[in-house]
Amino acid sequence: MAFLTLDKLCQDFQIILLDASAINCFLECRGAQSEKLKERINYAIEEKNSVIFFRKYFNKENNFLITSLIFDELDYKENFSIRETLAKYDFLTISEKEKEYYRESCAYKKEINKLLKIIKKKEKILNFNQYEKKEYFCSFERNFYLKKRHNLSDPDYDMLISGAVLSKLRGKTAILSNDFPLLCSYKSLVYEEKLNTENYGFFLRPKKEFFKKG
Repeated sequence: MAFLTLDKLCQDFQIILLDASAINCFLECRGAQSEKLKERINYAIEEKNSVIFFRKYFNKENNFLITSLIFDELDYKENFSIRETLAKYDFLTISEKEKEYYRESCAYKKEINKLLKIIKKKEKILNFNQYEKKEYFCSFERNFYLKKRHNLSDPDYDMLISGAVLSKLRGKTAILSNDFPLLCSYKSLVYEEKLNTENYGFFLRPKKEFFKKG
């Protein structure tokens, strides 16, 4: 399967619906849960750079949308800050690698906050009109079994149905996500609803700047 650039997807689809998993990183990036601190540092750096990558596209392209539930996922606030965590320990006993990891984690959160501000400023949070809402709720109820079958979270199922509605009523729509249960449910939905995959697409992000059809 050929790899596609984000520029190419923007040319081919009127609407790009983004999932948090694609914004945060790419499939080939490893180390988020690694016991090796160096690998976690590298992952944190890639997360930060990934958000910067999409922020630039939000600034220059009009194709992108994000659902309110995915926005909330990205805007999740932890119960404690990294600074508060560090304050619990003797700073002198914290290794340079640990300090670097915390710095990169902070840098990632700053970039997420910048992205969220741009999304709000450019009004890129999906908002259906009354007719679209009616279509959404009909499809939501009709296909709810897919949420249970694939154990989808509320944000993922909402995005799945939203993408289908957009593809029917606004134009060619693509979901960008690295969530495999969501991909499986997309394939089921396309089959059951007899949707055209050229009009409603799903793309994984295996590499930093490249995507492939799911």
